[in-house]
Amino acid sequence: MITRIAFLLVFIWALPFSIENKEAFPINIDFFEVDVIGNLYFAKDAEIRKYNSNGELLNTYSDLSYGSVTTLDVSDAMNILVYYRDFNKIVMLDNKLSIKNSPIDLIDLGYAETNFACLSYNNGIWIFDPVGQELLRFNQLLENTDRTGNLSSLTSYSLNPVQIIERDNQLVLRDNENGIFVFDRYGGYIRRLPFFNFDDLFIRSNSWQMLRNDTNFIFNPITLNMDTIPLPYSQIAEFRINDNAYYIRFKDKSFVRKLVK
Repeated sequence: MITRIAFLLVFIWALPFSIENKEAFPINIDFFEVDVIGNLYFAKDAEIRKYNSNGELLNTYSDLSYGSVTTLDVSDAMNILVYYRDFNKIVMLDNKLSIKNSPIDLIDLGYAETNFACLSYNNGIWIFDPVGQELLRFNQLLENTDRTGNLSSLTSYSLNPVQIIERDNQLVLRDNENGIFVFDRYGGYIRRLPFFNFDDLFIRSNSWQMLRNDTNFIFNPITLNMDTIPLPYSQIAEFRINDNAYYIRFKDKSFVRKLVK
């Protein structure tokens, strides 16, 4: 049975082909994210801009002292994670893009090198330590509550993640060469999925949207079913979709949103 997301993508195929951005969103961005209510967050170098679904600028945040933003986790709109890999720092923002507390220095936690970070349940965070080949969870008091142990020993793969993300009570690590590794929310290893060389992964309500070569692969982690739908655009770097619209960042850093009516 075709999923709701797959149905919307089929609907997109019927729309007139156009990449013109007639709204007030930025058009030269490094990456973007969408929260559960349709607010958009655009990252360019050290700056983050938040817009509502009508294209109105709501808030901005920038801190030049930490360099460019590496990743942004907006899965909790009241508790936004901003990760700076070059300086090994995490900043937590509220829904106004105001700093909630002192920046988290991962060196102070004992990790001089990290690759990625993401939000976890109850205001926790996950980080990946490439030296120890390990995922580690810290609670809001920055106490280490969970860890996977050395994943090279556990999985027989030397991991080089391009993304980590916690959704639907699962922690997902994406490695373009070795596949996608799935853990429970405490770091217990569940399985490896042989999905390689995807440009993007977005998880929404037990629907994984994986982008490769301008094709969206929609995977259900419960049934293990996969829908494959080519998109009517080219040179796509990021793709997001919800019940109201779909969003695309192209490889030339331009952005477009199309409403689904």
